[in-house]
Amino acid sequence: MKLYGASFSPFVARVRTLLAFKGLDYQQELPPGGLPKSPDYLKINPIGKVPTLVDGDLILPESEVICEYLEDTRPEPALRPADPAARARSRLVNRVADLYVMGAMFPLFPQLNPATRDKAAAEAGVAALRAGLGWLDGFMEGEEFAVGGAMTMADCAVPPILFFVHYVMSHFGDHEPLRDLPKLDAYWVNMSRHPVCGPVLDEMDTTFKAMLASRG
Repeated sequence: MKLYGASFSPFVARVRTLLAFKGLDYQQELPPGGLPKSPDYLKINPIGKVPTLVDGDLILPESEVICEYLEDTRPEPALRPADPAARARSRLVNRVADLYVMGAMFPLFPQLNPATRDKAAAEAGVAALRAGLGWLDGFMEGEEFAVGGAMTMADCAVPPILFFVHYVMSHFGDHEPLRDLPKLDAYWVNMSRHPVCGPVLDEMDTTFKAMLASRG
């Protein structure tokens, strides 16, 4: 298998976490030409986003779809709970994290620079992000894992998103964005130390800092 995308991407990290949990062999590469919108990469994935998984003749974009495919084709060790209700809660946590946390962050990236910041847009974006984090905290079942007492696909998705929550909120003077969300705060600490999730987060940090340094 081949996985296209940089390690600092939260969506690439989601797939990498699942691959590491299952002990699957794969080759990771940057998009041809170095950018997701390069002509060569658009021939592979016309959406022009990462990640893309290539497994034999199958070319598959979209991190959640990739994770579902890998769980279907390589079901052991399982990342879907056996109980249908727990499985639904895991999917719900994924959905809330994607739509209302990561989704709330996208409009904030253009507001990171105080010199060019639209104050009203920034305040609205921070409020939306805080609301999304509150909803996510409310749906988390525990402090060690998102759902139940074992790792699920929610635990592949949420930690990389929380990595970027800390980065984004630090630009608005909040270096502890989870301090008022006890479940999520403890969960972040536990996932940072988890034997599978921790190394993925560490590589996110290393590659993200290298990318920022290269841009000056």
